[in-house]
Amino acid sequence: MDILIPILAIIGGLLAASSLIAQKSQDAGQALKKLAPYQGIIGVILLVLGLYYFLFHSLAHLGAMMKYSAGLFSLIMQILMILVGFILSYGLLSEKLLSKNETAQEKGAQVAKKLTSIQIPLGIALAICALLALIL
Repeated sequence: MDILIPILAIIGGLLAASSLIAQKSQDAGQALKKLAPYQGIIGVILLVLGLYYFLFHSLAHLGAMMKYSAGLFSLIMQILMILVGFILSYGLLSEKLLSKNETAQEKGAQVAKKLTSIQIPLGIALAICALLALIL
């Protein structure tokens, strides 16, 4: 994977866990508040890249990826990118895509509500897996 994707995943993970980070460190909280207006765009990028790499790269080589730690962290990172990307981009996606269909909007809101309850752990896990994928 390119170096840009793990860096973007780290940013997305930290943005997803921003409320916890802001409680622990005021300076880091201020830095993440500057990224908050771009949350939806970052989420869409994470969602699209996560789906692309998972569907077109990982599924074809799933057996080989499970054998090596770098491949395993990459696979976990892609799944977390999809989940965190959906959470971060839900506001933007519901406004642009789901506003015309009420049933899709209701189902999307239910899924987003379930995922939002675990947003902080998913964000921390994404940041850690992306860091490990970057190092390994």
